[in-house]
Amino acid sequence: MSVFAIVPFRKVWFGALSGNSGRFAVILVAGWEAYRLGGDSAIWPSLVSFFLLTPTMVFGLIAGTYADRMNRAKVAAVGQTINAAVCFVAAIFAFTHSMSLGIVLATAAVVGIGNSIQGPAWQALIPNLVGQDKIVDGALATRIAQQGSELIGPAIGTLVLTTMGPGWTFMLCSAFYLGGMLLLLSVRGHARPIIDKNTFAKRTPVRRQVVEGLSYVKNTSPIGLLFVWVTCHCSLTMATFGILPTIASVNFHGSAGVYGVLLTTFGLGSVVGPLVLLWFRKLPPGWVLWTTGILSGAPLVVIGFTHSELLAGLMSMLAGAGQAVFMSMIYGSVMSCSANTMRGRVSSVQLSATTGAMGLASLGWGALVSVASAGLVLAAPGAVFVAICFGLIGRVGSVNRSVASQTEVIRVDNVRRSEAEGTDTDR
Repeated sequence: MSVFAIVPFRKVWFGALSGNSGRFAVILVAGWEAYRLGGDSAIWPSLVSFFLLTPTMVFGLIAGTYADRMNRAKVAAVGQTINAAVCFVAAIFAFTHSMSLGIVLATAAVVGIGNSIQGPAWQALIPNLVGQDKIVDGALATRIAQQGSELIGPAIGTLVLTTMGPGWTFMLCSAFYLGGMLLLLSVRGHARPIIDKNTFAKRTPVRRQVVEGLSYVKNTSPIGLLFVWVTCHCSLTMATFGILPTIASVNFHGSAGVYGVLLTTFGLGSVVGPLVLLWFRKLPPGWVLWTTGILSGAPLVVIGFTHSELLAGLMSMLAGAGQAVFMSMIYGSVMSCSANTMRGRVSSVQLSATTGAMGLASLGWGALVSVASAGLVLAAPGAVFVAICFGLIGRVGSVNRSVASQTEVIRVDNVRRSEAEGTDTDR
């Protein structure tokens, strides 16, 4: 894989693997502790997901502006540092038997703030490291790291949680985040955005930069359509982690081990899916999005109604593969269509919309479990997203054409910018 020949990219890749393993280990331990401390109610792990995700709606847009005018690797490292510190504090509470439902939710909220800081910077950094022509390869490779963490985090976290308890699991989360922070801080070169002095200055008010980012997303085809599609995807197919403890308990009469298995098989599929697509990376992005969108939602319907642990595990793996490829193709397409000076803000708009929608939806799905079966609440959103994908089939061709044309515009602009910089240097 050619992108791995780039040393800074390798560091960011392993940093993403480590940091996101911490994130999914937090989902595991905080979700289970909230479920246990909250009297086995699905609303509490859903609130964990809500607090992990919704801070991006508040902090994400601001963080995106700083990602467009500061060292992106260092901005991302700040978020990892915050998460490492709060997980360490949560571990102390667990070790001293002082853990409460409020502390679990507060931990999730602070981790959500850290995620909102590092997310836009991390996403905007990758294209700088790999170059315009390798953005899709970089997106797939980094998605393997990000989604592979859904395997490593829950797998190791489940082992630690079931054998050593929540305190050591929170310590594991802190160690994962520290590893990501150190790797990001070691990145040298290409970590700063290329600032166009004629259109962008550090003294530009943050509010104006946020507005510019929103306007850019609205007026640049096909970014707006892709954002609507991915927001539906996140709120309907990726907002169900909070329901899984109830599914494990009710459908399979299991405990933390069964819950961990569902998360782990999902993570395994999340690794396999992007690996397979790397062999077919020249496929039109619109059709890849449409196909994997179907694969993201349909398996959830099966998981919701089956009582076979084997079938649920297989469907969880398939859903993981579909969701990972869908998200990586969204990221690759959006970054390919975005100017370098706007990528931090474009990423922040995407993350604010998707994580905010995911957090609110997660809370809603968790609340519905109190009045409907967990299986139905898991299956219905998956079926709705499949229907949305069929409704968008007529737009697939225009997505393919728009991505190709906008990518070429960005490539030509980059060439002209490089030539202009070379001329200025000669002078």
